[in-house]
Amino acid sequence: MKHVLLVVLVCSTVFSGAALAAYSDHGNIGAGVVLGKPTGLSGKFWLSRKDAIDAALGWNFEEDLFALQAGYLYNHPIDVSSGFLAVYIGAGGLFEAVSPSDERPIDKIYLSGRIPLGLEYIYELISFFVEVDPLLLLYPGLGFEFGGGVGFRFYF
Repeated sequence: MKHVLLVVLVCSTVFSGAALAAYSDHGNIGAGVVLGKPTGLSGKFWLSRKDAIDAALGWNFEEDLFALQAGYLYNHPIDVSSGFLAVYIGAGGLFEAVSPSDERPIDKIYLSGRIPLGLEYIYELISFFVEVDPLLLLYPGLGFEFGGGVGFRFYF
């Protein structure tokens, strides 16, 4: 019963947020490309005019790692004459894995917390963004590094 209640709560939050975001000048869902650390596919789902969920699936070429990241973003809109400009901050996680070998499915796993800081400009149905991610390395050991990148998304 607890699981059913949790699913209903999550679905109602997501769909009510999607209804609020429908009144914005751009679409609710953005899909595109990010170049940096990691490089790959990027997505953003707007929950409201200020709240969004972002995700990226790609490759960290610097260290030769598969990467998957996701997080919550709080967007602060800035008045511009055309389009939509927002500075954002968020919180999320980053999962990275070394490519598989013959003996084991995954050689090594890395987990990090991330605090994305960025700027996004949306004009019509396309956006351009730049982001810096301070990373708190959590597993297999504690540490600190940076990620981030530049990219674009198409909104629909």
